[in-house]
Amino acid sequence: MVLTNKVLLIFTAILLLFCNEIFAQERYCWVSGDNFHDIKVAVSNDCQEGDLLWVVTNNIELDEWSLEQTIGQYCEFDSEIIIRKRNNGGLYLQCILHDEKSRKRRTDD
Repeated sequence: MVLTNKVLLIFTAILLLFCNEIFAQERYCWVSGDNFHDIKVAVSNDCQEGDLLWVVTNNIELDEWSLEQTIGQYCEFDSEIIIRKRNNGGLYLQCILHDEKSRKRRTDD
């Protein structure tokens, strides 16, 4: 019984050490810009898969189209996606970054 508990404890410790998703939210990537293109460039340059992606705009409200594009192309859908209002009335977005390369639109060939 004691051996089983020790093996279980060691297995759990190893699992925690090697599981990137548990520690992924320790890093965040702050991205700002005036439009979706600015956001896309900043994500590509400054962010890595698994980062908490935090998107705001430069003194303008983040429009719905930019939110939709950012969520659809960058956010991990297995995690919570947060959209909240800032004190200045603008919106911000937080999600776990699926990949710094945006998802591609499927087209019929």
